[in-house]
Amino acid sequence: MKTQEIKRALLAKKRELSSRHISQEDIAIEMSAEVFDEIQRNADRALALDSLTRNWKTGTLVSEALQRLEDGSYGVCAECDEPINEKRLAAIPWAKYCIRCQEHADSAAVEAQLVEAA
Repeated sequence: MKTQEIKRALLAKKRELSSRHISQEDIAIEMSAEVFDEIQRNADRALALDSLTRNWKTGTLVSEALQRLEDGSYGVCAECDEPINEKRLAAIPWAKYCIRCQEHADSAAVEAQLVEAA
């Protein structure tokens, strides 16, 4: 992929993320007289917060990828400094890590969640 194509893809993703709006109503805590309504509202709020978090994280990765394009470090793993596979970058242009380092980071995150839950 050429630099301009990558930049267009990243900017398109950034626009897509910024167009997704989650309102304060989606995450507001409201009490309901009906238990089932309150359960549904809690589930809806949890989904909205999860979506908001994912959008924020992806937006951060997209912004970082745009910065790496500018400083010439795009396509290099932030962990091991090895090149990131072009197929991976074509699928996920904001990828920060090579597949090996990403798997390691994902495993560490799961382990941290398990420890936190215990």
